Amino acid sequence: MPPRLIIDMRCLQDRNYSERGIGNHARNLIAHAPEPFIGLYDPALPPLPADMAAQAAALSPHAYLPGLSPGAVLLNPSPMSPDQHFLARLLHAPGITKAVCVHDFIPYDDQENYLTHPLNRLDYFAAMAWLERYDVFFPNSEATAERLRGLYGPVRAQITGVALPPWAEGITPLPPRHILMVGGDDARKNPEVLARAHAASAILRRIPLVISGSCRAETAARLRAITRVELPGRVSEAQMRALYARALCVVTPSRAEGFSLPVIEAAAAGVPSIASDIAAHRALGVAAGERFAPEDAAGLTGILETLAHNAGRRAVIISAQADIWRPFSGKAIAARLWQVLTPQAPAILRRGKPRIAMLTPLPPEKSGIARYAAATARALVPLADVTLVPTTQACAIAHTSPRYDRVLSVLGNAPLHGEIYDLAVKWGSAVLCHDSRLLGLATRNGPKPAAAQASRELGRNVAPREIIAWARDERQREACFLGELARAARPLIFHSPQPVAEVAARFGVAAKHLPFALQREFAPRTAAARAQARAALGIAPGQTLIVSFGFISRNKAIPAALHALALLPGARLVFVGEPTPDTPAFETLAAKLGLRGRVAFGQSFVPERDYRDYLLAADCALQLREGLPGNISGALQDCIAAGLPSVASHDLADNIAAPSYIKTVSDMLDPTEIAAALIERLSAHDDTEAERHAYCAAHAMARYAASLLEILETS
Repeated sequence: MPPRLIIDMRCLQDRNYSERGIGNHARNLIAHAPEPFIGLYDPALPPLPADMAAQAAALSPHAYLPGLSPGAVLLNPSPMSPDQHFLARLLHAPGITKAVCVHDFIPYDDQENYLTHPLNRLDYFAAMAWLERYDVFFPNSEATAERLRGLYGPVRAQITGVALPPWAEGITPLPPRHILMVGGDDARKNPEVLARAHAASAILRRIPLVISGSCRAETAARLRAITRVELPGRVSEAQMRALYARALCVVTPSRAEGFSLPVIEAAAAGVPSIASDIAAHRALGVAAGERFAPEDAAGLTGILETLAHNAGRRAVIISAQADIWRPFSGKAIAARLWQVLTPQAPAILRRGKPRIAMLTPLPPEKSGIARYAAATARALVPLADVTLVPTTQACAIAHTSPRYDRVLSVLGNAPLHGEIYDLAVKWGSAVLCHDSRLLGLATRNGPKPAAAQASRELGRNVAPREIIAWARDERQREACFLGELARAARPLIFHSPQPVAEVAARFGVAAKHLPFALQREFAPRTAAARAQARAALGIAPGQTLIVSFGFISRNKAIPAALHALALLPGARLVFVGEPTPDTPAFETLAAKLGLRGRVAFGQSFVPERDYRDYLLAADCALQLREGLPGNISGALQDCIAAGLPSVASHDLADNIAAPSYIKTVSDMLDPTEIAAALIERLSAHDDTEAERHAYCAAHAMARYAASLLEILETS
């Protein structure tokens, strides 16, 4: 049974969120998760911290998680960070409880400082809109809860607070050295008021002022123009402990906060906390005598001077604040959330046909995969509600909408499939991959990005010139270019066993093998039907006709076929298919071999009627393939279904379990062996009907569709 709990961990990949407040809160909740969970991450961001990645039972690079039952729970610890559309599929899904931690609405309330750029404004308002999709809210303070209700009405909310970071526990106070502010140069953090308060007093100017956190050059210059200040930038946890231990006090002059970690960190460290007079600080128990108006530099100066020369007053504040941090232990904070948010067993399971969105090339695309997909869809219709999304209309709606129980992306090794591939990698889906390698698809934007992908797969630097060499001769190819799909697909399905083994070995992914099915039906092969087809094609009586189907391209081993034909006196070979840029070179070779008049190259994509006529009219078919193992051939399977004796590369025939009237030759493709195999098939005159009938029953598309649906529903 898959985990019922899903946690969006992306905030831990972004340095803007992974440290201090949001990151600390997320880490604590994850560490106390009550049961195994699926962690969501974004491959486009820096990697998850290793200790956090190890917490998840499984990691997913997208929100396509088929098979989740009602009762599942999604927790989003950082709903206002960018790209909340990432979660769209889960946020729309019925039967899943959507829970969210709410930190503040400061950017919305101070748009002039935070949302000045149109893209930032769009991201933030989109995130606010997505908040309406959540069921349970966990604000970090009463002030945040009040603002949440003001914006969204009477939502279901449980205030959690934020956990004291583990590094802040057990700090031993040392003799005071400096006044400390933790927070950097964010405008709302208001470091200038502290700098002015420090500069206004000769007593305070003798005490170093330290402001930690990221600080832009212009802010640093502005602060240093006011007073002498130490700006260590981002510091390690050990350095932070040292800063707290030697602090006269910790000043938090913020104009606005959702929850104020420095207040509880100071209390835990035995250091007085002096804070601005805002709701978040009042709620934490900072007394009136330790608070100041956010712009009251003079009032802050007076408080700090008292601390500097009155050790007794400092001790009183430390004693009064000693217990402020205790309600905010990691265990207590997590309990407030998880006691409310325990995943539940499913109550009612939906009945009826599964709903499948199928993204695929479709006719009239000149693609064998398009025809195969259309046949697959027709066979699925009695079993499922199928929505076909052709290549030209492919977009993320199918992937993110709960309207579909499963999304199936149908892919091949050509640029035609680029959009569907990109969507599957980003948003996730089941992937039915018709090829055992994707070099052609990987090079759609040139050899450089393909080289980068191959480098990641092989663990070495692959130069673009190697990609070009592999494209010329796939026998040299080292990478399979399946890594991105292996990571994203739920599940990844192949028609041959070799890529299943390869993705397991290279990427540690358990792909599925679904044997290829027949996409066309044929009547028994009779003499009358053959004579009619030969007449329609203008084939002379007594002419020995060999046919080879498919695009007339380099990987079809056409030079080997031509050399074999040269060893067969009298036979005619027709390449039934559309020419490619390679075709003129093959025509030149045929002329050199003296085959003029005995070989014909197709000039266009063949109409269905002509295709069937060639299958009937031929005496034998020849289907060869160069390259590494794992190839399949719809054309060879059509030859089998039509009962046409054939010669084929061993890999092609083996991967579709070809019957005995398909003669196999070595994948090394020796013309002499090919010629001998053709002579054997042409002279055998086998009755293929019994084997043909048995093969068609075993490889029927209806059986294939049922098996495909079972894989989709159980993976």
